Order: sequence, then C-alpha cells, then structure tokens
Amino acid sequence: MSEAQVNAHLKKFAPEQRRVLIELRDHIASKLPSSEQVIKYGIPTFLISGVAVVGFDGYKGHNSLFPYSGSFNLRLKKELEKYEQTKGSIHFELKKSIPKPLINKILDERIKQINDSYPKKTGESLEFYANGVLKAKGRYKNEKLHGDWQWFRKTGVIMRSGSFKNGAQVGIWTTYDASGKVYKVTDFSGSK
Repeated sequence: MSEAQVNAHLKKFAPEQRRVLIELRDHIASKLPSSEQVIKYGIPTFLISGVAVVGFDGYKGHNSLFPYSGSFNLRLKKELEKYEQTKGSIHFELKKSIPKPLINKILDERIKQINDSYPKKTGESLEFYANGVLKAKGRYKNEKLHGDWQWFRKTGVIMRSGSFKNGAQVGIWTTYDASGKVYKVTDFSGSK
C-alpha cells in the first residue's frame, strides 16, 4: 500500500471534507518527513520504520485522528478535553481544519509514547527523534545492549554502527561523517 492509495482513498470525500483531510495529511507529512503513508486497517496511516504513528479518516459527521494506542488520549487529557473521543480516536468537526498546534502536540507525544514502548520483551529497541526519523536501533539482552546497533542523525544519515556483547563494545565499530561516508573505524576485538 502506498501514498497513491491514500490519495485514492481521500478522493471519495466531498470537496470540503477532502480539503480538510488533505490539509491534515500534508501537515503530518511535513512533521514526519521520513514517514511512509499507507492504508492500514482501512484508513490512511503514517508509519516510521514500520511503526504506526497516527492514522486519520473522514466519516459522515466528523473527521477522526487515530493515535494507535488506547491509552494515548490520557497523555493529552487537558488539550483534548473539548473534543469527542473514543478509546482509540479523537473526533474533529467535519469541515473545519484541525488546529496545527494540536496536531503537533499529538505527534510529539505519540513519538514519546512510541519511544517509551521500547525495548520490547524480545529485546528489540528503536528510538526516534521528534520528527520521526530513526535515532537508534538494536537489541537488548538481560537489560544490556547486545548484538548489532546503529545510530542515525536527525537527517536519517547513519552516524555510528557497531556491536555489543552483554553491554560491552566488541568487534569493528564504524563512525560516519554527515554524508554517511566512513570517517573512522575502531577495532574493539581485543576488548574484554
């Protein structure tokens, strides 16, 4: 599924509602520049590294934002108190633009919530910058960094990569310059 499918999905709405939804989509895309737009669970959704950040859609009497978390609305309880909500959605007026400062707060808080959800029980760990760009990825074992890790700049360009064994740096580590070219290589093979 792709951005083209999101565009096709939005064409089914009446012009005024479509305008509001396209404005919402474009604003989210500008705040999450590395995101992928897909149709997930039948609605337009923004993914970062395969993780759903937020979805949205239009309905007969309102437009909705879906933060893909049943506990999310409690994180912005005060900011969302004047909007109708369900456990997994926030409703907005049909033909009225959703306030951009509110969208920005929702996206910022959602990225924080995603970061707070790692590491997973499997050890998988991802961390994102506020703009949705991947900051770090790797694994934990017994609460210590373990296996291959990578760190990225806010631009998405790789910054450093290397491996850990039970929290200690091992093997070859590579540092990259701002363009992603190898800058320095360090050998931790002799380390304990």
